[in-house]
Amino acid sequence: MRYRSFVLVPEDRADRAFTEYHRAHRRAAADQEADAPAFHLPAAGDRYPRSSWPALEAAAWARDVDAGRFLAFDLGLFEAFFGRSEDVSDPAVLARLARAAGLDGAGLAEVLAQRRYQPRVREEHLEAVGLGIRGVPAFLVPGQPPIVGAVPYAELRRAVDRALAGTIHENAVNNPG
Repeated sequence: MRYRSFVLVPEDRADRAFTEYHRAHRRAAADQEADAPAFHLPAAGDRYPRSSWPALEAAAWARDVDAGRFLAFDLGLFEAFFGRSEDVSDPAVLARLARAAGLDGAGLAEVLAQRRYQPRVREEHLEAVGLGIRGVPAFLVPGQPPIVGAVPYAELRRAVDRALAGTIHENAVNNPG
């Protein structure tokens, strides 16, 4: 699996707020499975992150600094935004999440201030758009169109099973022994 950036909220604006649209998507995601992660349902009007850039730059940094701790950082981001409705565009929140994942929060703050990972995030975003991705989460499974959005787990499982069946068949034909 490869993680890539997709800038869902590109424009940095301090006036962003949760809307009924955001709330409906959280309700739908939480209702997907009995053991779905916890989704905090913020009130309409509660503060929404200013932009996606800081969190995506922080995630790209975490992938580079310590790939083994990246998953803990990524999960921390998910839980902060969806589970607690924290502002993941706030460098202080991101530094705290980095420290909780065993990463250098001060180092992350410096990287964010310098916008060091912005070119990579932009490049990954443009790559995703070129593949037809228009939202998150997005999954690319070989031989199939992108799967975008909070789809049921069963749909993801079917896509992976189809891809594996095709790979197994192709390998058996090309390497019969």
